[in-house]
Amino acid sequence: MKILMIEDDSTIAFAVKTYLNKHNIETIIYNNLSQTENLNFNDFDLILLDANLPDGSGFDFLKWLREFSDLPVIMLTVKDEDQYIIKGLSQGADDYITKPFSLPVLKARIDNVFSRKIKKVDELTFENLSLDLLSKQASIDGIDLDLNLKEFAILKMLLENQNINLLRERILDYVWGYDFYEVNDNTLTVTIKRLRNKLGEYGEHIKTVRGIGYRWDNEKK
Repeated sequence: MKILMIEDDSTIAFAVKTYLNKHNIETIIYNNLSQTENLNFNDFDLILLDANLPDGSGFDFLKWLREFSDLPVIMLTVKDEDQYIIKGLSQGADDYITKPFSLPVLKARIDNVFSRKIKKVDELTFENLSLDLLSKQASIDGIDLDLNLKEFAILKMLLENQNINLLRERILDYVWGYDFYEVNDNTLTVTIKRLRNKLGEYGEHIKTVRGIGYRWDNEKK
């Protein structure tokens, strides 16, 4: 396993690197975000990410990373308030560890996240509809549907919860998270309409559940 640690505290970084290297986990240390420019993230299996860095916010970096990569991320930070933990997890962190922390516990958390990612499927399918979870592309009979990230996230959520009524609030929280500036009363309705149009006949599987939200029905009915 090869890990990238973005941490500006040299004492913490050295301790983590020394411990993980003893357990055959190669650890590369960057002390700021600018060092990640032009980095090939596919070279790493996991990122340990500090929330406060000299040249930016780890939360903003995570949000940017999640636009194109499903690389596992564990946040390491002194920010132990609920609002920050919720923010990190809702923006795509796989785990959130507050400082100070135990090195053996950190190793156990890393092993846990990595094992979950190995077991995770890379594709969702429904009849001839296919979702590539790595590239975040959806296609029907191999033809790309050109979904944006929000549309893809909604479709993924629906397919992962087939025949289950999903609350509007749950969908909004899952898809938009802390991007409240993008959301108004009509946001989800408009996005669902666009998604149905792009899905063609498959769009008929998305049912509106009045007063609740939406559901993917396996049968069009």
